Amino acid sequence: MTEIETGRSAPRRWRGQEPEDRRAARREQLIEAGLEIMGTDGAAATTMRATCRQAGLTERYFYESFASRDELLVAVLDRVVLTARDTLITALQTSPTEPHDLIRHVVRAFTDYIARDRRRGKIMFVESQSVPELAQRGEQLVKEFTAPIAASLDRLSGDDTRDKVTSQLNSIAIFGALAFLYQHWLTGNSRISKSRIIEHISLVIEAQVNVNSTPDPTR
Repeated sequence: MTEIETGRSAPRRWRGQEPEDRRAARREQLIEAGLEIMGTDGAAATTMRATCRQAGLTERYFYESFASRDELLVAVLDRVVLTARDTLITALQTSPTEPHDLIRHVVRAFTDYIARDRRRGKIMFVESQSVPELAQRGEQLVKEFTAPIAASLDRLSGDDTRDKVTSQLNSIAIFGALAFLYQHWLTGNSRISKSRIIEHISLVIEAQVNVNSTPDPTR
């Protein structure tokens, strides 16, 4: 028996799996295949045919899950960035209260997330800006990722004179610093230890905490 369902017959169970479970499993295979290609060869190489070959599925199953290659690229980017965001949020919820320790706890959690699978850093910090198809979603995801950073910076500063623009600019500045620092660290040419990159990024964040460009209403 094969998995192919033909004619007008209703979808049937196959090897104990319902049709919707098989579809979900195939979609997951395609996302994993896209993540592999995008995280190694880049977004431009992540074509429909290359993804199908990597996943061991036919084009028919690609279009069962995705209307286009663009949808696949966005799904892969979402997987990486939203999981990174959730990693930050979880780390913030379980962090120590002392600012010095809090920053290092969160940076360590995020660095571990990147270090466990270096494809994630390439997708998040490099490939997300590499093709036009990802530009709009990439911008949205930057906001998703920087929101918890902005909230934590406000919490650390304890300065109630800061406006929202200051928080946003500081979080974007930190995201930019993270992008270039992790990109350098993940290239494979760097001999910088994980403990050193954690400490350096923590110091960068500490320096950014007190940056406040809120206009003075008295001037």
